[in-house]
Amino acid sequence: MKANETKVEDFLSSNKTQFVIPVYQRNYDWSISQCKQLLDDILEAGTHKKMNAHFIGSIVYVHDDVYTVTRIKELTIIDGQQRLTTLTLVYLVINRLAKVLNDEALVNEITETYLINKFAPEEEKLKLRPTENNDAALKFLLRSDENEEYSKFSKLVDNFNYFKERITSENFEFVLQGLSKLMFVEISLDRKKDAPQRIFESLNSTGLELSQADLIRNYILMGLNRRDQNKIYNNYWDIIEKLAKDEILNVSKVSNFIRDYLTLSNKKIPNKNKVYFEFKTKFPTNTFNVLEGNLAPIKSLAKFYNRLLNPKNEEDKDIRLQLEYINRLEINVAYPFLMQVYHDFEDKAITKETFIELLNFIQSFTWRRFIVGLPTNALNKIFMTLYEKVDKENYIESIQKWLLNRPGSQRFPKNKEVLDALKHKDVYNIKSKNRTYFLERLENFKNKELVGFEDNTEITIEHVFPQNPDPKWKIRK
Repeated sequence: MKANETKVEDFLSSNKTQFVIPVYQRNYDWSISQCKQLLDDILEAGTHKKMNAHFIGSIVYVHDDVYTVTRIKELTIIDGQQRLTTLTLVYLVINRLAKVLNDEALVNEITETYLINKFAPEEEKLKLRPTENNDAALKFLLRSDENEEYSKFSKLVDNFNYFKERITSENFEFVLQGLSKLMFVEISLDRKKDAPQRIFESLNSTGLELSQADLIRNYILMGLNRRDQNKIYNNYWDIIEKLAKDEILNVSKVSNFIRDYLTLSNKKIPNKNKVYFEFKTKFPTNTFNVLEGNLAPIKSLAKFYNRLLNPKNEEDKDIRLQLEYINRLEINVAYPFLMQVYHDFEDKAITKETFIELLNFIQSFTWRRFIVGLPTNALNKIFMTLYEKVDKENYIESIQKWLLNRPGSQRFPKNKEVLDALKHKDVYNIKSKNRTYFLERLENFKNKELVGFEDNTEITIEHVFPQNPDPKWKIRK
């Protein structure tokens, strides 16, 4: 490891160098408030003549002595991409302003010093090489004029527009002065000597707010060369990330998915904050061939996890209905078990009828427990090992038999216990999803024409039993 105090402009002006943001890095996500703070710092440094330097943190990169065919040196950025990308946007804005002011000398200086490698081929021309989704936006900003609009959402474009509003012909010279005073700690790592993953973990513990999935992605990809990184990312990890997502809320569930996968395979539920540690313990080797073997079964279950999260993606309407019920009841704790059962159904180890019967049985089990007030934490251990109880020759019967024989807090409540509980349960004030589920299942019991409650805003609890009923409602016939 080598660490030096370095001027930002010296680092960015490095000749025949490309700063590569690897696929395992998080997306560029700096907010306007973070951009404001950086620009305020730059302007303060630029307007105070006595201020000689202003530190903005560190840039950590891996230098493997990798060069392209045209001798462009590649530096893989493992920490600092947010600052590096934002500073590039500032230079882009000044470059655009210089064009408006017809300052050709400044245009050429910024373009050829901080933005491009002048004599490199097109794919190596940009000094900053971001991930694929940001690469298009950066190239757009470099080539576009005032009349063009970027068709997709991009933080790069939004932040560029913010800087464009604040950097003007009146203050751009102060911005340039401020940029010339910016300093950071440049930390150069050798992949063979410095264990970049361990250094990255220590950086994470001191402030990088990464999810468990982020840490796992970095662990998987960081030790590979760029070609193998792209293969593993495109063939496995990117697919897993796209599938393990709540598509309605647009929220990633990769950390949850990996936790459920580890629960299924290890028969032990990892702490939510220890998923990365458990993953690394289970898969201590991350060479290319080993990774393919490890990630293949994870990817194969991700598509079933996707349908559990997003029932609309299941084509069979009968199965989709049961998944919607399970989703509504939020039986997430059963996902480790259900993913494997789903896999068995697709492999034709069980029939559609058996699969639907099992989905119904899981609903009955969890709903009954809810009504009688049994603790939900007991479900974790039940579903953690439930698949082990499956007899492939008597699939549904083996699961039913095992659950029906559970004692104490793990028990399957019998009909009498449920009926007695319903006489006293304040069903009116339970979660609306649970209440609607209960009434919908009663309404559609043995009905050929199903009545949908979830999306019907005209149906309310008042149609079944008003909160303040008329005495006639209480008359028994």
